[in-house]
Amino acid sequence: MTIAASIIILLVIGIYAALQFKYNSLEKSLKEYLITVEGYSESDIVSVKAKLSSMPKFPVYVIFADDPDTNYIFTDRGASDWTQLDPKKPQRLKKVD
Repeated sequence: MTIAASIIILLVIGIYAALQFKYNSLEKSLKEYLITVEGYSESDIVSVKAKLSSMPKFPVYVIFADDPDTNYIFTDRGASDWTQLDPKKPQRLKKVD
């Protein structure tokens, strides 16, 4: 019993660690993109938070200082090409699909 329990615990910890790594990677990538490509400053961005979802798999929620009541949702579609999903207006990215 203890070996099976240990394996399950290790699997859960491994999955949790992998998700945290993915979240941190996405958050860092989007924040860097917003600052270097889109021209936002650190102070323009209140928070960047990735989550697990059904569609898209890993949405990243951003709150901007000039609109603190709105969660802007972005996805990289797995290719580091950031797209704003919601809200559609106002568009926070210069490049519009």
